[in-house]
Amino acid sequence: MTGSLHEKNGKYSIVLSFKDENGKWKTKWISTGLEVKGNKKKASEVLKEYLQKYDDKDMLGTNDMLFSEFIISWLKSMKPSVKENTYNSYAVVIERDIVPYFKAKRIKLFDLNNMQIQEYYNHLFNEKGMSGNTISKRHANIHKALDYAVMCGLINKNPSDYVILPKKQKYIAKYFDMSQLNKLFDISKGHPIKAVIRLSGYYGLRRSEVLGLKWSAICFKENKIVINNTVVSVGGKSFEDETTKTSSSYRTLPLDNSMKIYLKKLKKEQCENKLFYGNSYIDNDYVCKWENGKPFKPDYISHSFKTILEANNMPHIRFHDLRHSSASILLNLGFSLKEIQEWLGHSDISTTSNIYSHLQYEAKVNMADRMGGVLEVNAN
Repeated sequence: MTGSLHEKNGKYSIVLSFKDENGKWKTKWISTGLEVKGNKKKASEVLKEYLQKYDDKDMLGTNDMLFSEFIISWLKSMKPSVKENTYNSYAVVIERDIVPYFKAKRIKLFDLNNMQIQEYYNHLFNEKGMSGNTISKRHANIHKALDYAVMCGLINKNPSDYVILPKKQKYIAKYFDMSQLNKLFDISKGHPIKAVIRLSGYYGLRRSEVLGLKWSAICFKENKIVINNTVVSVGGKSFEDETTKTSSSYRTLPLDNSMKIYLKKLKKEQCENKLFYGNSYIDNDYVCKWENGKPFKPDYISHSFKTILEANNMPHIRFHDLRHSSASILLNLGFSLKEIQEWLGHSDISTTSNIYSHLQYEAKVNMADRMGGVLEVNAN
């Protein structure tokens, strides 16, 4: 038996995970009736009382519980408290990667130690060829699950606290300059993803943001675009989320005259397409989609973008690097990191600084020229 507290509709609920008579893990929700504000200690005591009723762990099979079983149980308990996209991304990593490895080794939760976890990370790095960044994401899932096990009293300490993770590699973004980006806009005119490229290159939108952009978020009268919806790919499937990556990602951007003209023309084309396709048209409010209204899949965007670059002998960059291209152009135009942070929707200026500090060398050259103009270092 394991249990945890979750907030639901402003009140604490208890989530119990247990084995039924067939040995399968089940989850049960129990409302405490306690308001979240000011009642965490009392709710914890109620949870403890429920768990104490089943403190014979051997009878309930918790000492025999495999780690692969436990992390699935933890995953299910997380579902009500995280975004659907977040849950789906956790599920893909856990069900396709973590569970098969530990299930094959039959390692029990109670017996799991740091060396066994270390061997898993070494396996991912040496045999699977995963980067330190990717392994860190696996570690995040394992660490959270084991913290939960400690909280439930199933283990005394978190063994994943004592592992060595591969070094993360800082990605130095590639990007297009103004002339390259203008060329890209030109050569993509006849391609289905032309609007995706223009919006992402101009506003520095994430792939999820440009695919989630809806006409209802564009106000031609007030000349603004609101970034408030996303579409992401998890395990090859698309999921819409009526929220952005972070609260700072929710932002309002200005609609200048050239973009306004372009989007009005695009909307007119889509109205004509709707009439042409008739009943077979897939009606929705997305700005970027196929001629028949069908929404683009995120993975199609990345694949098509690569194809467009290769077909036109342009330097290879990732689709996400259009976001970096937008930032580099803004830097060259003299805008501050703080202004670019708000344009891109970064939650912290340190994020902007860490990503784009290498792009500021030109500004340093100008600073050096100015210093050379006022200080006579060659004077005798």
